[in-house]
Amino acid sequence: MQHSKIALVMGLSCAFFGSGRSALGARPKSIEFGAGGTSYEMLRLTSSPSGKRNTLGTSFYHFHLQYHLPVGRRLISPWLHYMPDSLSSVQSTSKSSQTSLMAAGLPMTTNLSGRFDFGTGPVLLQYSIKGTGNGAEALNNGEGTATFYQPEKTVSATTFAWQVGSAWNWSSLRTGADVLIHAPLSSTKRSFSLMLTAAWVKS
Repeated sequence: MQHSKIALVMGLSCAFFGSGRSALGARPKSIEFGAGGTSYEMLRLTSSPSGKRNTLGTSFYHFHLQYHLPVGRRLISPWLHYMPDSLSSVQSTSKSSQTSLMAAGLPMTTNLSGRFDFGTGPVLLQYSIKGTGNGAEALNNGEGTATFYQPEKTVSATTFAWQVGSAWNWSSLRTGADVLIHAPLSSTKRSFSLMLTAAWVKS
């Protein structure tokens, strides 16, 4: 359901943005404000004996902020995806925890032709799980059930990924699609995240 919402929002955004007049790719000294969605860790290996993969990953929504700084003929384009708990947190099936994600990237951007540009660079991600403290829950312990209390503690993990993607520009509006590659050199931990964004550009 969350993936269908992301697809609908981005599809409508692209259709709307397509009505504007064309412009060059990312503009030097421009700043962007927008929103989008992330499918986090698609194709990730699961812990099940079958070795199946989590095809669609976990969906998060984010606010988007980016600036394009000219460096020679290219641009350094730092960005931040802020995902507040009230908007993007994902609740576990048992409702015992909420998961949120925050990301910051530092890609090098190159304008291609017309309205397109290409960007690639490192990304820092912070993945947080917060216990809701909703009493206790009975779980299977292998031979029967045991009662586990649900804490309110928050646990965070920081990881790095590599971004590869492109954006399309129409007048003061911009849409982008980026793939994050997690653990690219690992055959068992490698996974991918898809980020879709739509933003208003202020030069």
